[in-house]
Amino acid sequence: MLVNVPFFYSHEETNCACLLLHGLGGGAYELQLLGQALYEQGLTVQGILYPGHDRPAEPMPASTWPEWYAAALAAFRELQSHFQSIAVIGFSTGATLALHLAHSQAVAKLVLLCPFLRIYRPWFAPLPAEPLVKAIARWVPHLPRRALPLRDPQMRQQAEAAAFFKSFNLSAVGSALDLIAQVETELPTITTPTLILQTLADDTIDPRGAQQIYDQLGSAHKELYWLQRSNHLIPLDYERDDVIAKVARFLGA
Repeated sequence: MLVNVPFFYSHEETNCACLLLHGLGGGAYELQLLGQALYEQGLTVQGILYPGHDRPAEPMPASTWPEWYAAALAAFRELQSHFQSIAVIGFSTGATLALHLAHSQAVAKLVLLCPFLRIYRPWFAPLPAEPLVKAIARWVPHLPRRALPLRDPQMRQQAEAAAFFKSFNLSAVGSALDLIAQVETELPTITTPTLILQTLADDTIDPRGAQQIYDQLGSAHKELYWLQRSNHLIPLDYERDDVIAKVARFLGA
């Protein structure tokens, strides 16, 4: 069963560890299966919860990307004090945080799962969503959350039970957009070996953001793989075994 609690599974005999960063409004449950699989293959793994994401609440609390980043940086530095090399795995907004971390810290490898660079825009939408979010956040602080973006019905049921929030805090979404603006300027300077996994069926973020990151990233070693059958939550959806296999191979597990 999925549970939304931080996790730390350690192999003390290894010199490598992985820090797993969840998405906006999500939690450690999003990366629970991936973390467990990597641990079973010999890697030390840690999954954290950010401020504003660390306990059930209705509605979702307001929080900002510097707060999330501070939590990620603290966990990264703690792992650094015990392990020689740290890989960072980020899902959605966690991927954006992972990129920002790699900009200034000695991240050994990056894994970006459905990285958030743009909000999904259906063909019939007259305008992009980002300016609208910024405009209405002050007046409409929360929006009801739709069903989690998972096509696998059994896993969606588990994830819904584990998730803390049934709404989105729009000021937090706006803060995530501020982080994206910062990270876009940093992409050419990031030279960390990077694996990007993105689904074409994503209806939460614009899949083209993965291609933009791949094209602009300064790394000489970068890989981009496209999935077909999963929605946004690829670590839990139909192709989760393929995600686990590709991540484990890239990390050398």
